Amino acid sequence: MNYIIKNLLTLCILLSAHNSSAKDYRTLFEKANKALTNGKTQKAIRLYYRIISMRQDLPQVYFNLGLSLEREKRYDEAITAFKQAINLKPDYTKAYHQLANILKNTGRKDEAQQMYRRAHEIDQNYFEVIPELAYLTRDESNFKEAAILFKKAHLLRPTNIQMLLELANTLNTGNQTEEALEWYFKLDELIPNNPAVLYNIAYTFKKLNRLKEALPYYDRTLTLNPNHAEAHFSHGLALLVTGDSDPENWRNGWGEYEWRWQRNDKQKLRQYTQPLWEGQDLHGKTLFIWAEQGLGDTFEFVRYAKVAKDMGARRVIVAVQKPLLNIIKLCPYIDQVIWTQEQPPYFDYHTPMLSMPFYTNARLDTVPDEIPYLHAKTELVAEWKNILSEDTNFKIGICWQGNPNYSTQFLRAAVAAKSMSVTKFLPIMNIPGVSVYSLQKMTGTDQISDLPEDAPLIIFGDDFDQSQGRFMDTAAVMKNLDLMISVDTSICHIAAGLGVPTWNLLPSPPDWRWMLHCDNTPWYGNMRLFRQPKPGDWDTVIEQVVEELKGHLYEGKPLITFKRPFTT
Repeated sequence: MNYIIKNLLTLCILLSAHNSSAKDYRTLFEKANKALTNGKTQKAIRLYYRIISMRQDLPQVYFNLGLSLEREKRYDEAITAFKQAINLKPDYTKAYHQLANILKNTGRKDEAQQMYRRAHEIDQNYFEVIPELAYLTRDESNFKEAAILFKKAHLLRPTNIQMLLELANTLNTGNQTEEALEWYFKLDELIPNNPAVLYNIAYTFKKLNRLKEALPYYDRTLTLNPNHAEAHFSHGLALLVTGDSDPENWRNGWGEYEWRWQRNDKQKLRQYTQPLWEGQDLHGKTLFIWAEQGLGDTFEFVRYAKVAKDMGARRVIVAVQKPLLNIIKLCPYIDQVIWTQEQPPYFDYHTPMLSMPFYTNARLDTVPDEIPYLHAKTELVAEWKNILSEDTNFKIGICWQGNPNYSTQFLRAAVAAKSMSVTKFLPIMNIPGVSVYSLQKMTGTDQISDLPEDAPLIIFGDDFDQSQGRFMDTAAVMKNLDLMISVDTSICHIAAGLGVPTWNLLPSPPDWRWMLHCDNTPWYGNMRLFRQPKPGDWDTVIEQVVEELKGHLYEGKPLITFKRPFTT
């Protein structure tokens, strides 16, 4: 009710310039305000409209009418009322603010941002609009401006802990990680032993690859709040990514990874009348394994269907994402493949796909690494072999970008960090005796226009992966390539799973599955890892790739030199 205009002296001054009775207006205005204060909004609306029927030049009346209409959810009329208040008083900051709130809450975020911005321009110290404007700019991934706004909000309200936390989180999401850490430490001084702050410090250290410093903060967080699901989960990722330094971390990390189902996000554990599989005897039983995350995760972990078979399961049913149905059906160790949205047939136990490492007691040296475990359609492989037979060069497939269309800013930022521009691959394309094929599909193909017109990149037609289904032509082409070079996305998993020599280009820090220091991986004996020396430094990675390629082509050095089982 703070925004209800009750300045009757101002109203009377405005009215005194007219012939109408100021007393009548004052009485109506008092009654309308009282009705609004007491929650009698319909009565208030009638009274404000009655005043307007007599006078149309009073911005305060339109403002209070807008408040009343908003409470009645008559949003279009409320918007009209606030706009009229602004027309009569162009510097009416509170009217801009209230108008922006309605526009935002009704999904008109672009218009809302304009109104918040206008209010901020009028009064730089009007606190209430600054966080709202910051949230909207952050939603557009404009982290730099959002951080500036949160800093301003902090200056205006130095004791507002929420603004400090939002500032640090914004800097973190925008990859201004070192500065974010400084603000988290400031928060730790202001509110010591706060689990949320300690968790964010741990998470930021992890993001900076400072894992030894992160782990104690996870421990402190979990001591204070043993049920902090995000801390458990993130702690699990920290343990997994340090597995090449301490194999026990890798083993323990899978247990913490199971906390993913307790996090406050959209990922929910499926519920069936049949029990979850948690290591029970599978002899004579039917196990239903369902995909839970991205396409790359499914390609990587579908191998555990064969593990279930080897453990004695009579039948293994696997649910996968729709684009993967055709290619996963080629796996001979799976009895039935269905879409994740389908109702499964009878089963005895079910399990999310990424829980299987935990319940099979996975260790670095016992990861199921039989290659290939993915398969391409035999006829398509032969068809593409014939098509590519005229190319006698060393044939390389490339992929430079992951899927940027995830629902959360965190995931979109993660994908951006592990993607690069196709122009970075030009030094590889220009190596004599090499042919480079684009296996980039769905997203990122618009970057091809950034290449020089004479760039020797071979592109497949629009019918590629269409008639046979997603990834089917891709898999068949890969089987006819000498090498696949890709950023960390589903393409690197399918290539390696097919048995194609694969060089995986990793950002700094890398995803948890690739650990930190090794250039091999327990997941694929035919994959080599090339790591950024520092965040964003793809040039050094490409230089190393070019050097290694030339060593293979001109000096006979092997593409992959690893032996199994995995060792760091």
